Amino acid sequence: MLPHDSDARKFARVAVRRLSEAKIIQSRLQLSAAAQYLGGYAVECILKALVVVTTPRNRRPASGEPTMTSLKKEFGHDLHRLRRHLARFGHSMPPDVAREFLFVGSWDPQLRYDPGPGDPDECERFLLAAQRIVQWADERM
Repeated sequence: MLPHDSDARKFARVAVRRLSEAKIIQSRLQLSAAAQYLGGYAVECILKALVVVTTPRNRRPASGEPTMTSLKKEFGHDLHRLRRHLARFGHSMPPDVAREFLFVGSWDPQLRYDPGPGDPDECERFLLAAQRIVQWADERM
């Protein structure tokens, strides 16, 4: 379900798209490192969409700074920080999703600089976990 907020909707759409691309890259090209990178980025984007949805407008930056810029400054690419923020606003992950997050939480955007092919089995597991997290977050919007 797409959120009403345009910034949240943008993040959510990117999340779904990047996860879809990650699955295609893995299944058709077997480029595990690239697929895992995109899968982690999808999780980052969906969590940011949920942050936008759960942050009251009066608590958002008033400087006219774009939401994407302010979220990048506040959270960077830190999935754990995003998770903690969401938990403070009542969006704690249930145990099954939290287990998936433990696996995905090792994601680092520095993967984009890894010249190796990646591990296909780890990638498959990672993308399944990412899918579950994206689904969980999407159900809260």
